[in-house]
Amino acid sequence: MNLNTLKLLLPVVAVTIQNNSASTLIPPFLQDLHMPVAAIGTLISLNPIFALLSRLPVGMAYRPSRARLLIGIAVMAMGITNFFYGFATNSLSFAIIHSLNGFAYGAATTLYMAFYVDFLPPDENRNHAMGYYVGTLALGYSTGNFFGGLIADHFGYRLTFQLAAYLSLIPCFLLWLFSGRNTVSEAALKEKKRASLTSRESWQALLEPELAIVVITAFFLNVIHQMGGVFISLYGLAVGMNLTQIGTIRAAYAGCNAVTRPISGHVVNKLGHRRLSYAGIPLQSAFLMLVPLFTGFGAVIAVYVLSGFMRAVVIVANAVGLVQDVDENKVQRGLASAIYNAAGDLGNISGPAAGGLIAQATSIAGVFVVGSLGTSVLFALGIFAARRLCRAPAVFREPAAQ
Repeated sequence: MNLNTLKLLLPVVAVTIQNNSASTLIPPFLQDLHMPVAAIGTLISLNPIFALLSRLPVGMAYRPSRARLLIGIAVMAMGITNFFYGFATNSLSFAIIHSLNGFAYGAATTLYMAFYVDFLPPDENRNHAMGYYVGTLALGYSTGNFFGGLIADHFGYRLTFQLAAYLSLIPCFLLWLFSGRNTVSEAALKEKKRASLTSRESWQALLEPELAIVVITAFFLNVIHQMGGVFISLYGLAVGMNLTQIGTIRAAYAGCNAVTRPISGHVVNKLGHRRLSYAGIPLQSAFLMLVPLFTGFGAVIAVYVLSGFMRAVVIVANAVGLVQDVDENKVQRGLASAIYNAAGDLGNISGPAAGGLIAQATSIAGVFVVGSLGTSVLFALGIFAARRLCRAPAVFREPAAQ
């Protein structure tokens, strides 16, 4: 890994630790405020909804020359809202703070992904770099979950929220350390090319078939991830596992992602990102479909971790596809990052909702069978339609060539 690439990854760790230390504590924090379970679910869902709303506007506003400023504003807004979580005493105040935090988080992650790709050193392998990026996200998630719970156990919710808020200062400081003549000049050249894109052309980018494939993959990858993540806990309780065992299963899944993602770039280099993206989701679904066949802790954790391994590989492969397949002269980097992250947000929202409907109609175990199979079928149909779009322009150009 290039040293400059490592420096670019450090702010991502701080942002994800801050976000996940808060998200781990919010459900028990709201429970301690004596809020109904239904209200807790609704309030928590405001964060991804507002993150989704922020994606396109900030993505279209992104330019390399003002990236540091925009990211700094978004990260500081995250810190401020994080600080005020501890002062929320009712559903209204919490809803306002949580919504603003979601909007800021969506803006920060959208902008930073585009910034990271634009300012990568010229000699850095892009496949490896995207593996490092999504691996760093997983590392931040795991670390934030652990330290958020540990600090809250000893010092309470309010101090934990406030300590996490101060993490915003780290990425803001690090952003101004990223200077390199070659990198900046390349980013400026890219900006000049993008400036020629009209707003109409930017919106037409939504119909680019190469981007559609990346979006479809990101959406269904998060649908099946959230569906499994929510209902593995309920399934564990249903078969007699205790909370420690359930927590261990989820931690092993996250740990597998954190370890696998950084090295998946090498696998992508050898097998190709498209092949891995197309095969990965059906394989992840197949592993999840095996979960209801087992009730023992060891068997369930083994199958669930295997599904996590496939998720890690597909995330890296799809991120590589975003960088390699999507023409940045047609789709601005910030807009591509926004659409990519928005697809993930939609998957995060849709997965638990779809899983709940399936569980109500069948059973908790049925979610792993019906939900996984249905996700794979819909994913295959979406990819088939997008590939047809990819071939269509060439067909239409043939008569003109004659």
